[in-house]
Amino acid sequence: MKGHHENEEKESSIDNDKPKKSLLKSQKCQTTVIGVAIIIFLCIHWHQAILHTRDFQPLDSYFLSSFSSSRSRTKNNGRRPAKGAQRPLEVETAIRGKGDPYIVSPICGSCTRSFFDFRPCFTIMERDKKKSGGKMTILDAARKLGKESKTCEVCDPEQCWKHYFNNSTENYGNGHQSKYWRFDRSHPKFVNPTTFFLNSIPAGLRIPPSRFQDMGAYFTEKYKYSKANNASIDYLVEYNPGLVVIPSKMKEHLPKDAAYLVSLRVTPANNCFTTEVYQGLPQDAWRAVYHTSTNNLGLALLDKNYQMIPGYDVVIEVDVPLDLKRNLMSKRRGKLVEDVSPTFMDYRIFALNNEIYLHANADTVVVSRLSLRAKGFGDYDAYMKNTDTCIDVAVEAGKNGNWEKPCRFDNLYGGDKLQVTLMRQFNTIWAGGFGGKNYALFGVPNATHPEAPDSIYAEIDIFPHKVQQILPEEYNKKENKEVFEEIWKKGTGKRRDFPIDRVNMRSVKEVGNSTNSDNVPLSSFSTVDAHEDWFPGQEAAFKEAAHGGACCVSFSVDDLNLGGAKNNHHESLLVGIGHTKVIWKPWYAKKHVPQEKKDLIPHTHYVSLFYSFDPYPPFHIRARSGYFCLGHAPLGNSKELPPSESGIFNPHSILTRNRNLLQNNVTFDCPQMSFVSSYIEKVDDSSKTVIGYGLNDCTGRLVEVEKREIARLLYPDPMDMIFEP
Repeated sequence: MKGHHENEEKESSIDNDKPKKSLLKSQKCQTTVIGVAIIIFLCIHWHQAILHTRDFQPLDSYFLSSFSSSRSRTKNNGRRPAKGAQRPLEVETAIRGKGDPYIVSPICGSCTRSFFDFRPCFTIMERDKKKSGGKMTILDAARKLGKESKTCEVCDPEQCWKHYFNNSTENYGNGHQSKYWRFDRSHPKFVNPTTFFLNSIPAGLRIPPSRFQDMGAYFTEKYKYSKANNASIDYLVEYNPGLVVIPSKMKEHLPKDAAYLVSLRVTPANNCFTTEVYQGLPQDAWRAVYHTSTNNLGLALLDKNYQMIPGYDVVIEVDVPLDLKRNLMSKRRGKLVEDVSPTFMDYRIFALNNEIYLHANADTVVVSRLSLRAKGFGDYDAYMKNTDTCIDVAVEAGKNGNWEKPCRFDNLYGGDKLQVTLMRQFNTIWAGGFGGKNYALFGVPNATHPEAPDSIYAEIDIFPHKVQQILPEEYNKKENKEVFEEIWKKGTGKRRDFPIDRVNMRSVKEVGNSTNSDNVPLSSFSTVDAHEDWFPGQEAAFKEAAHGGACCVSFSVDDLNLGGAKNNHHESLLVGIGHTKVIWKPWYAKKHVPQEKKDLIPHTHYVSLFYSFDPYPPFHIRARSGYFCLGHAPLGNSKELPPSESGIFNPHSILTRNRNLLQNNVTFDCPQMSFVSSYIEKVDDSSKTVIGYGLNDCTGRLVEVEKREIARLLYPDPMDMIFEP
């Protein structure tokens, strides 16, 4: 019976057209089928090629100076207006005032992100509307499809409420409008925001605020100086904070106030300034700014209020002491060319089994373990005497580069009060293949032996959820040619001899196969991008497959029920934060595509989301929030932070407003790129979490968020986040 009903659904909803008569006789059928298949194949590719070059028009009538307050009900045969025409609204839609956090529509937000047999429900609605010859509005098409198709049932405004109320209140949703939230108004409420500034970075390596207005000339000067002196560009910025609670075993070796360790990426590479500044640079200067080989690790001790403890922040050069620096010249098509790609990028730290692990992006993700010592505490003197520097250990290891002996980094900047030990050579996580990055590492307690160490997992992807159990302290050796096959392609038989391949050959041991959970629930609430007059269905601007991100914090049953609206949770869950973005596509480079069309969906703009999943394999995703963005640090005067912001004044904070999140010609009050780089539970308060994020590759910031607030977004009260009466 199930199959019978599914076939009826398809016939009524999708394939109502009658079969056409045969055009050829039986002896020609095979040739005809092949010819038709070729035509269909070419049509599909033609459709994909033009999909993102349709005649989009800005929502001038939809957002007049952000939002304008009026209501409009108009009808139009086509969803997109004619060129130059004001956009009509086919359904009653609230065009709200500037301060309002959302827009509304009678069409459920879940509808425009739902699918029927791999086709967006909205695509079918558009087809039905078109076939009606003007007799049907998009709202009529939504009702029709919702009644005909179970998988698109949420498109029927009279049925949408069932998805959120679990059929518990009959007709509750009739007449309600669905909310579509602004990204800058759907983020969680937070307290104790903190801005970072590493005092260990010399003042001479800071970009002078006096040059902020002529950065094109500044970048060019720095590039020319570096070329003339055969040196790296000599300025630094810090961003993308990672955060861990100091393990108990290290407490005796550190100042008593040390509660957290924060990591920061310290590099000349940045997006602090407008796109035009970078586009106006000579090509070589642009490459030097964006693809600099200088990517250092910043570390600092924080107290329980997230304040840096004076004197305990350092900057470390990781690749040079380990003899892993990429060659500055490489062969391309038989010619030697300058290669300024970094060895490591985006350092992050994780606390696992009472240890600190350092994660970095290289050819893929690499991981090692860190230990900390502070001058004047614990066994500092014996440590300094008995622990060799990383330069000495790397030389001793020789060309093979394999060593399990702890080594001490010489601090590049910041003095000697904080000492950092790399406990062994990096191992490489190959589970995500070449180009993998930003994996989250998390531990799962042993259910039968609670005293045993946690099992450690690497979260490779979020949607679909791919997770691999690893033994980060152990590795299997790959042959050099195997590494080349991982990076290039199987069966080449070739090899290369890059310094980083010493690490690539150390493949971290995996336990079993990776788990893959394809179940991706609909967002718990909708945002403006899903509105039928924005980017519904196949026009979705943001990539569906979210990436890390930061993970994971455990939410108990009480945590979930306290903040969530359903109050029916019976198991704890793990919660993480992912990000997605508008990805660059070839049509952005096409000169015949009008710039105004490209400006409607600018690429490399980021949004974030929460997601929850089972704390045991296969780690099924249970919920995900709608999109949100985290905001700028508030503006103070030129030398100090405003009272609402803690931390240390960073003059770069003002620069993050040079590039705001922008979609559909609407500017949002948050950075173009807000990258969540850490997410942990607060020290001494399991009801709160701490989020660390980078702003436009320019500065770093922490905010404190209650678990109940995150549960509110993952499992919202429908009348709070989803419907408006």
